[in-house]
Amino acid sequence: MVIKIKTFLRSLSEIPEGKFPPSHYTPISRRAIYYGNYAYFSSLVLMAIYALVWSLLRLYLLALISSSAVIVYIAVFILHRRGYFLSAHFLTALLAITLTILYVLIVGWEVGSQYFLILPSVTVFYTPWRVSIKSSLIGAYLATYFGMYFYSSSTDPLIALDPIYLKFLYQMNVMVVSAYLAFAIHIYYKMAINSDKKLFIAHQKTKIALEERDQVLTHLNEELSEAADYVKRILPPPILEGAIRTNWRYVPSTSLGGDAFGYHRIDDENLAAYLIDVSGHGIGAALLSISVINVLRSQSLRKTDFNDPGQVLQSLNNAFPSESNKDMFFTMWYGVFNENSRKLAYASGGHPPAILFNGNPVNGSKIDLLRTPNYVIGGMPESTFKTGKCLVGESSTLYIYSDGVYEVQKTDGSMWRFHEFTDYLQQVRTENGSVLDRLYDHVRKLGRSDTLEDDFTILEVVFA
Repeated sequence: MVIKIKTFLRSLSEIPEGKFPPSHYTPISRRAIYYGNYAYFSSLVLMAIYALVWSLLRLYLLALISSSAVIVYIAVFILHRRGYFLSAHFLTALLAITLTILYVLIVGWEVGSQYFLILPSVTVFYTPWRVSIKSSLIGAYLATYFGMYFYSSSTDPLIALDPIYLKFLYQMNVMVVSAYLAFAIHIYYKMAINSDKKLFIAHQKTKIALEERDQVLTHLNEELSEAADYVKRILPPPILEGAIRTNWRYVPSTSLGGDAFGYHRIDDENLAAYLIDVSGHGIGAALLSISVINVLRSQSLRKTDFNDPGQVLQSLNNAFPSESNKDMFFTMWYGVFNENSRKLAYASGGHPPAILFNGNPVNGSKIDLLRTPNYVIGGMPESTFKTGKCLVGESSTLYIYSDGVYEVQKTDGSMWRFHEFTDYLQQVRTENGSVLDRLYDHVRKLGRSDTLEDDFTILEVVFA
């Protein structure tokens, strides 16, 4: 029996997780629930004691009223424990007002029963309810208090008690109210301390979790930096001398992008140049782009003539289907330049057209947009890829790039148009300085940001 009582009293200090809606687990709601568990149970016990006192004083009507109040408080306690907090408090308020009126009518104002209106008036501030509800309840308590005061000042009670009993009951009620207020403050303070401890523990756990997350992120960033350095290391160095010269700019939008490019000699006569743009960013996109670059450099595609761009794209489409690469595909431009015939064979798969400035920029050069109507690589296994061809004049320049070079949102919200991009290229080619550096600076100024939304990758090939 003792164990059951201890278990029950311990349960008053516990708020079962997941039993109530999420809104009931805020700090103020937790304190109101915790306080109500003790307040309603202690009120139930208090009414039972008063029923006994009234019986000893042979005031059986008041004993019956107090006994009825015990039954009501049992119902209130059950409602509160099941989560009907507002209903329980309203029922308690109605009971407090009713008991005050009955006690004043029966035994008079001098007994001090009206002081029990102080308790719910104070504890209503412990609740998380709206100000309008709290104000209405306090207004009802004040109206009852002053109404019974004016009524008792002009009307005699139904039962005239002995003055000794009146003094005893008055002192008892004052002591009970004082003790009850102290008890309520203690309970609320204890709950506040417990809440603060829980918040502190939760804060410590969150702090530790954040520190662990920061360590993981630091380690991940280090690995990403190493991977980004590897990607840059596999890119070919610029060719600064000879009949064919190259230059490039590679600025990923994140630590790892999906762009990659390369150029190498297939044989003594032919030079291949290519650029790919994998959908998405991050490790997956970077790994796919590295894999494609390595396949092209090693020429490890079976039964593929690497002098035929359309055939190269066809073999890549078969080797890298999107369903085998987490639904990632890539666009690509691949070209082969024959130094003897000065013919350029090319093919593009969903990629922006390469721009060929045919001729010397000083004497005026013709702009050719080199693109073939092919689908993206890895998108559909049954796709076929066509090859285009053109002649490259002396002092010509070829630009191969990803869409992040020109798809730039300007400060006014509009996008930089493709023809504006080509016009700018043509303009800066006639001026002194690096075309690629000036282009990159111009793009950053357009968006007024040092960080671009997409990878900035462009390859410049100059034919003497």
